[in-house]
Amino acid sequence: MPRVPKWLGNTVEKVFAGQFRQVIVTETAYLDRDLKRIRFEGDLKSTRFVPGNVIEFRVSDTEYRHYTPSYYDSENGICDVIFYLHDKGPGSKWADLLETGTQVKIMGPGGRLRYNERSKHHFLFGDETSLGLFQCLKEVVQENDQEYFCVAELEKNNRSWASLAGLSAEVVSKSDEHPAREAIAILTEIKQYKSECWDAWRKATFYLTGRAKSIQAFRNALVTSGVSRSQILTQPYWAEGKYGL
Repeated sequence: MPRVPKWLGNTVEKVFAGQFRQVIVTETAYLDRDLKRIRFEGDLKSTRFVPGNVIEFRVSDTEYRHYTPSYYDSENGICDVIFYLHDKGPGSKWADLLETGTQVKIMGPGGRLRYNERSKHHFLFGDETSLGLFQCLKEVVQENDQEYFCVAELEKNNRSWASLAGLSAEVVSKSDEHPAREAIAILTEIKQYKSECWDAWRKATFYLTGRAKSIQAFRNALVTSGVSRSQILTQPYWAEGKYGL
């Protein structure tokens, strides 16, 4: 529910109080000017988190936003989120103002995008809004002695963000006119010049997140390359002209 009347939001919090969990901000760190990691702590023992799940915050009287944790420990009550402070909406402004000691409520976790533990190879594609997911998946993939390959479509001024988030990634430029063009070029190069590598990676689980148009373009390229639709998991985090995905 990205946007609701204030009275309805208040009513939902009262009627479904058991779905909301009180947490407190215990740590904040700016990885870069517009990239902020925040740690929330509270009683999360009753929750079950699968890497890829989202949580939801009420960021104003009328607005809600979903975010993907970069780290989640239900037993010890810890949740980390990496916020992209693009200053284009209430979620970004809300996160920028959060400081140690602030109390907020979390809904979730939940959602349809989930880490596939049966897969040996994991292909990650997204942008600035995907960095938390990338970090979370990287950790579980490495814990399970699997492999990941990451392609991050970032703005020119943000090209260092993948490494700031602790990721090994192929960083490509964004294009408003040609979504995912450089990412698709990498895919084409792997198929043409690294056939043995592609034979293994074409069986991977593909996690496509971030900009809706880039997801669509890259998904089409994968399907054209012979990747089964069942291997492709998608979660748009934003789209031009839309708010609160």
